Amino acid sequence: MLMDDDRISTGQAMALVINAILGVSLTILPRDVAKTAGPDCWILVILGGVFAFIAALIIAAVITRFNGKTFTEYTSFVLGRPAGFLAGALYAFYFVLVCAVVLRNFAEVMKNFVLETTPREFVIITLLLLSFYLIRHGLEPMVRFMVINFPIWFITAIVALILTLNKVDFSELLPSFRTPPDKILFGSVSAAISMAGFEVLMVAGQGLKTTRHVYKIAAVSIGIVTAFYIYLVVIVVSMLGVDETRRLLWPTFAVLRSITVPGGVLERIEAPIIIVWVIMVFTTLSAYYFSATITFANLFKAKEFKIFAPLLFPWIYFLSMMPQNVLELENWLKFAGNLAVVFGLIIPFILLIAGSVKARWGKSK
Repeated sequence: MLMDDDRISTGQAMALVINAILGVSLTILPRDVAKTAGPDCWILVILGGVFAFIAALIIAAVITRFNGKTFTEYTSFVLGRPAGFLAGALYAFYFVLVCAVVLRNFAEVMKNFVLETTPREFVIITLLLLSFYLIRHGLEPMVRFMVINFPIWFITAIVALILTLNKVDFSELLPSFRTPPDKILFGSVSAAISMAGFEVLMVAGQGLKTTRHVYKIAAVSIGIVTAFYIYLVVIVVSMLGVDETRRLLWPTFAVLRSITVPGGVLERIEAPIIIVWVIMVFTTLSAYYFSATITFANLFKAKEFKIFAPLLFPWIYFLSMMPQNVLELENWLKFAGNLAVVFGLIIPFILLIAGSVKARWGKSK
């Protein structure tokens, strides 16, 4: 359970959501949208942002109904104790699974681009240990780190992409509006899945100082992420071309490795950029790891959530090691994305409707 002084402000909640969303997805999003819509890939990101915003608004509406309850207490109140406990357990499993796929994808990228001879087990355990250390200090210290880190990685990412402008060819985004509507719809949903992360506020929302500005949190955080993803996709596809973006496993890193600084001031500019990306993945992992520990603490009505951090550690590690290769990891990522629709949209929508019906039924008695 959270302590009374372990509370976060509206601005800190925005930082939590943004850091939960950005991380692994930015390495593969340009490839996924380019495969589906070609030059119209940027349209998918815009519509995906709209869908993600709608899902965030539904979650925000649920959070405003908590009235001092935790997520598991609210689900038990609305759905009944057995169904509420089951919903909380499923969310805990989902958070653990996301931690695992984030870790494994991170390890694969690092092994292919930076640490070719380093065992992936070492990479996974190192990042997981750092996340374990951070979340044990509580919600507010963890989010404070994210607030400090946010301008660093955001400015670095924007500057890095600006350095590629001399190599981009915006004609790669032409012709536009040629993609069939069904592909646009399907691709937009996939892009929205890449913006999953607001669901961590379902459990971390109990740490908000006030829920009055939760809709503002949804609007600002999803807006920033959507704008950043549009910028990223346009730059990557314009630089590599649609066909090359489709072919590469991690096209964003191919772009980063090609960056050069005028005058040869820095020969390996991708090194500091990769360090910043590591921090972004670290904060994404920490957000979901913390959400898993809080969910378990609420399920078992524990007075202290810290005990669950070491208990979940080996499960996250073993799950991250289960994919046998990159292709199998891709299937895990798709499975986690499908679950994001369930836990980020469907279940919150059910809770919102059920909560509204129960509230009206209670007033009519």
